[in-house]
Amino acid sequence: MAISAQYAVSKLYNDPLLRTSISLVASTDGQARGGEIDDKNIDAKSQAINNEKKLSIAVSSALLLAFCVGVIQLFVYSLLASSITRGMGLSFQNPMYQSAVSYLRVRALGTPAATLWLVSNGIFRGLGDTRTPLIYSLIFTALNAILDPLFIFTFGFGASGAAAGTALAQYAALIPLMMALNRKVKIDIFGQLSELKSSLKAYLKAGGLVLFRTLAKVLAYSICARKAAGLGSVAAAAYNLTFQLGFATTQICEAVAVAVQTLLARELADNKTHSPAIKAKLVRHLINTSLFIGGTVATCLSLTTFLQRDSILRGLTNNIAIREASVVIFPAVLLTQVFKGLAYPVNGIIMGGLDWTFSMIAMWGANIISLGMIGFWSLGGTVTLEQIWLALAAFMATQVVTGIIRYESKTGIWKVLKGDDKQSAAALQ
Repeated sequence: MAISAQYAVSKLYNDPLLRTSISLVASTDGQARGGEIDDKNIDAKSQAINNEKKLSIAVSSALLLAFCVGVIQLFVYSLLASSITRGMGLSFQNPMYQSAVSYLRVRALGTPAATLWLVSNGIFRGLGDTRTPLIYSLIFTALNAILDPLFIFTFGFGASGAAAGTALAQYAALIPLMMALNRKVKIDIFGQLSELKSSLKAYLKAGGLVLFRTLAKVLAYSICARKAAGLGSVAAAAYNLTFQLGFATTQICEAVAVAVQTLLARELADNKTHSPAIKAKLVRHLINTSLFIGGTVATCLSLTTFLQRDSILRGLTNNIAIREASVVIFPAVLLTQVFKGLAYPVNGIIMGGLDWTFSMIAMWGANIISLGMIGFWSLGGTVTLEQIWLALAAFMATQVVTGIIRYESKTGIWKVLKGDDKQSAAALQ
């Protein structure tokens, strides 16, 4: 329950940070590579310096914003841990309550590192470098795997030990990651504070829309978790177990989303390298490839998980009641997983186009449909776990459908795809 609460609140801040940093850094890099910053009165060397400076401003702005958001989260988790836990459906009398609160309060100490870690990864991805963050993510994972059981069992800290191990691991891996980033792009926050204003405005404008978008996502997840918690400890455990399982197995699809978001942002910002027809063809290729990979991976993972469900559940819990409750909802969980695997690249496509306003509207549309289903079923009595998961499936499916309709409309930023139509028409003639 503490992890669900922390996930819900962190998502509120972290989604805007990650999504905007990837797209805006990639877009800035694309402009520089495409020569958009061009002045005939200056030589190539000066132009290269200008490009590097603009990239430095974009990166420094993202890191400054990340640190500020991390500090805000520190105070939110520290001061409101009890309220957040109760908001997730745990009362003072619930045996899970104290462990959940202690987890959140200790986890608060690591939030500045967590937000800087997140945005640094987003910046590297925006620059087209996925290898460096992968290396340091492996270091973080290894440290976390060592420190968590040490604090939980050896030192006897329980749930708060898990939070302490994760926080320490993030701080330890963050320092070399930031040093690697500084070698790639000069980080200079204090030296160019006056020049960060316009970049920060772009981040805040885009981040504000993504924040409002994330509110819809957090609200949907929180209400679903709350409804599950109201069904008792077994149902709550089954829900959280399948939630973590279903969403963890689609993280490969998130990698596809990040890739298409980065590549699209860079391609759409580059107005000089390719002709409109070739550009349209490249954009269409990126869209189709990401959807194919995301859909294929999600479907294969879902089928594998379904066929191995008994052994997977035995490996996750030795509680027979929780396993039985999980088996019943498995088909709905896997349906959600397939749509989730498609929603990742679709959302990546929309954000790669810096189409922030539509992304926000689409997420609220998905929220209204999902929670509307839960509200309708509530009229007939208690909502079941299966119904909760069907509502989540509708939540994901709505994002997929609306996203496809948006870029196929070929309006706004997506008018670039009209070049594909012209090329097809010319070929027919």
